[in-house]
Amino acid sequence: MSPELECTVHVEAFIGRLAAGAAGSALIAALAYRQHALTRCGAWAAVGCGTILYGAGGAAWAALVGAFFLTSSALTRLESGPTGQGGRSRDRSGRDWTQVVANGGVATATAVGHAAVGSSVWLTACAGAIAVATADTWATEIGRFSRAAPRLITTWDRTVHGASGGITGIGTAAACGGALLIASIGAAFALPPAARFAGAVAVAGFSGSIVDSLLGATIEQRWRWINNNAVNLVATAWGALVAAWLAR
Repeated sequence: MSPELECTVHVEAFIGRLAAGAAGSALIAALAYRQHALTRCGAWAAVGCGTILYGAGGAAWAALVGAFFLTSSALTRLESGPTGQGGRSRDRSGRDWTQVVANGGVATATAVGHAAVGSSVWLTACAGAIAVATADTWATEIGRFSRAAPRLITTWDRTVHGASGGITGIGTAAACGGALLIASIGAAFALPPAARFAGAVAVAGFSGSIVDSLLGATIEQRWRWINNNAVNLVATAWGALVAAWLAR
């Protein structure tokens, strides 16, 4: 095959993946919008991220982000009931575009990096970022069911459910479970050694959820531009870097 023909084939394949990513993302975003899992602007942001993730990354990137979105949306719908004090999730009315970007922006950037460079490290980084987003979301949503009041991670003082920097026992265990889920899914797509990949992603995901809590307890809302979404973006970037470094 001549270089010109080979280039044409690659371009056509890339365009085809972008089209498939756009179609699939639009369908999922529309369903999520109807179920109030996404706001209107959140749905558009999800379509944009999903198109890039699948088009520039591929099935592995889509599977990782899909696992995060499906599980987090399901947990958001749960009511804590009489056993917990957390009540309804703060995201029950739907995640907007800033939340979509905060949780999926780093992963989307890794897909672009993969398309440009083609190194397997980009999948590791993507999995690390999504592991943090999943661990943090699971910790928050499942932590609502805790009978015991949350404790601030910095001072161990009691706080209310939903407070930035507050952690619970079951929420911490849930964070570990979320990180392990993404690590296992990513390992199915990763090049050998899969065990090293999974370990790196799991550590990155759980440590990122701790970083998220530490930032939430110390600097979140101290300045107008440092809100929960900014903290989530920093934490997912941490997860991407740690996973890539540990798996190198």
